[in-house]
Amino acid sequence: MILNLKPEDLDGKAILWRYMDVAKFISMLEQNAIWLARADTVFDKHEGRFPVEMQESINKAYQDFDDNDNSPVKDANDFQEYLIKNTFISCWHHNLQENMVMWEIYGKDKNAVAIQTTVDGIASNVNPSVLCGHSLIFKDVTYNNADEVSGVLKYEDCFFRKRRHFSFEQEVRISLDTYSRYKPAKRTPYGYKLPILLSGMIDKVVVHPDSLDWFFDVVTSVAKKYCLRAPVERGVCGNK
Repeated sequence: MILNLKPEDLDGKAILWRYMDVAKFISMLEQNAIWLARADTVFDKHEGRFPVEMQESINKAYQDFDDNDNSPVKDANDFQEYLIKNTFISCWHHNLQENMVMWEIYGKDKNAVAIQTTVDGIASNVNPSVLCGHSLIFKDVTYNNADEVSGVLKYEDCFFRKRRHFSFEQEVRISLDTYSRYKPAKRTPYGYKLPILLSGMIDKVVVHPDSLDWFFDVVTSVAKKYCLRAPVERGVCGNK
């Protein structure tokens, strides 16, 4: 199946941020790719969990299956584990400006950077032709608790729903679904590289506002080494 990354209900000019330590920044430049991490390796261990009503509905469906059914998937919890092992995501923060809370949580320490781009900047510069799977989705995350969602969602949509106390993240994400109903597998890679033209994607590199001058110089030097045309600037919302 040929995958295309088409933004769903997103403003192409919307500004997106990705906060990371310098090792991940260098890896992105070295690989010319966005890392899509398997859903069970990210921060929130509730990723992809079925809402309550959906969980009950799927369990009932499996109970109604013929006992001679040869499917390796046995119930809702088992199905959920298959989906989690076959969903790979990249998370971005939607905001006009940098955000100190995001620095604190995802920058980890003062030796961190954030890259600024747009929805169109990502969508028009990726090359998903090397990936295989069921879908490649790019859209907003919605925030509600599991008991607030009625009915049965599309399976992919479970990975675009998070609990309300994460709403400060204002997250937009990319999700690759590789689940196959014909050959379901749980032994999957920890992630996939989504090739991208970084010179077209990155509009700005912002260095942690409280970092020391030597670190700013290092980031500037790294950007030059990889021929990154985007400006390198110091963040403005720190404590200095």
